[in-house]
Amino acid sequence: MQAAGVHLVSFFAILGDLMRDWRNPLPGVAKVVPVIDKYMPAYGFLMRGHASAILQNGTVLPGSGEFI
Repeated sequence: MQAAGVHLVSFFAILGDLMRDWRNPLPGVAKVVPVIDKYMPAYGFLMRGHASAILQNGTVLPGSGEFI
């Protein structure tokens, strides 16, 4: 398929493209974040750091509160 011009991407690239703008809680940040945390632990560490930093002066995305 690559020889025919198809761009090969990973599961996480597709997921990121579907989510596009993470500020918008739809379509299901609360459902997507745990899946990414399970299959890409480095992203889970990033979410935990972000959640603890933003907890001091803002709100946390739905679903990422469980990382605190």
